Amino acid sequence: MSEYVSIRIDGLNGVVRDLIAMGLEVEDLKGAFSEIARFGAIVAARHAPRRTGRLAGDIRGNRARNKAVVAAGRTAVPYAGPINYGWAARGIQASGFMQRADDELQPYALRVLEQNINASIRARGLA
Repeated sequence: MSEYVSIRIDGLNGVVRDLIAMGLEVEDLKGAFSEIARFGAIVAARHAPRRTGRLAGDIRGNRARNKAVVAAGRTAVPYAGPINYGWAARGIQASGFMQRADDELQPYALRVLEQNINASIRARGLA
């Protein structure tokens, strides 16, 4: 079973590819991805079940050139996947905390990306 859980926005690679074709640099969106990852980690931690707080404390946002990743779990917190997705053989019910965070994060992520893309287009005189 996977040791960590992450959130992904489908179709984002295609959008980034199209923006590059228009003449924008992927670097122009780094700030947006950083902000989305940071806020995504906060939202996911808020939705994480709490016993000791270790799971919520382990959720982190990572930005890359062309994506924002929110991840939970690693060697120190290997139970993130079973808690999120469930584990029937062990009687662990799925909590779906990452999916709830994703649902809450999507409108925010789209708004931040739209604002940054529009600002980059205006700054490069492409509009």
